[in-house]
Amino acid sequence: MRKVLLIIILFVSVLLQGCGILRITMSNLADSITDEPRKVTKIKNPVKDSVKISVLWAGHSTSLVQIYDKVLLFDPIFNKRFGGVILRRTELGLDLNALKQLDYIFVSHTHIDHMSFGSLSYLEDKFPKATLIFPKGGEYYLPDYDFKMVRVDNYESQYVSYIGRPVMIDGLKVTPVYALHTGGRYGFDVYSWKEPGATGYIIEYKDAVLYYAGDTGYEKNAFKKIGSKFSIDVAIVPVGPCRNCDSTGFWHHTSSIEALELLKDVKANYMIPVHYGASRYISDENRPRDVLRDLLETTAYEDLKDRVKILDVGEQIIWRELEEVPSGY
Repeated sequence: MRKVLLIIILFVSVLLQGCGILRITMSNLADSITDEPRKVTKIKNPVKDSVKISVLWAGHSTSLVQIYDKVLLFDPIFNKRFGGVILRRTELGLDLNALKQLDYIFVSHTHIDHMSFGSLSYLEDKFPKATLIFPKGGEYYLPDYDFKMVRVDNYESQYVSYIGRPVMIDGLKVTPVYALHTGGRYGFDVYSWKEPGATGYIIEYKDAVLYYAGDTGYEKNAFKKIGSKFSIDVAIVPVGPCRNCDSTGFWHHTSSIEALELLKDVKANYMIPVHYGASRYISDENRPRDVLRDLLETTAYEDLKDRVKILDVGEQIIWRELEEVPSGY
């Protein structure tokens, strides 16, 4: 019954939003009936010793991050189908049985491909002492979980100065930063009454700084200010969905070329691209990655080539002293 209700809500939403989103939904619905996600190799020991920063890309935007002794999970969605309808084309690249520690769960916004009630319920059962962190506006959609729940106030970062007020959570400094995106969840609340509730995060712990952009379009002034304020070690940045991924102006999502411009603005030592490969939005689900690789071979962006780390789903990169170390399976 719940799946039927979700499908009805989704179809009403896409009808309200226009034929483009309806076409995307119908295409994915057909594949969802006939296909299964591709299998991937999963790391059996995702939490390591002697790590400064590590990032395991589990697919779409779901990213497992370790900063020294702290383990963070961003936008966890473990579902085979997003919203019960849209097929996940590559399975989750994280072995949940092998994950023995989780301290913080971050939700960047409440869209169905970034916040999964079922995934959060699973984590609530396995890691009841974890802290769930979310932006203002997310509380309207979150069930009453038993996590320690921390709402960050992203008003200033969204509407005043691009950088919000930090909060300290058990030694972790969390600062909301600007994201050119929307809140809401079901379509009509996103586009009709402009529900707020999207953010990026700057995470500082000891001498390490991580930037998780969430979903965002390109806003040069915002990213330049973030880059001037923080000395970012690693940035996790979305690349797509995009029609012409080597073009600009996609508003709520950065295209491949805009992600590289974002990297220049925030001046991170390294960037890991996410938000592709799991769902087919506009064209092939891996097109944003392919265009990104092509751009890094051009004169305009070749100087960024060593700083952009393109991971396979399930792959982990480890920096011990911000020096790349091969990961083991």
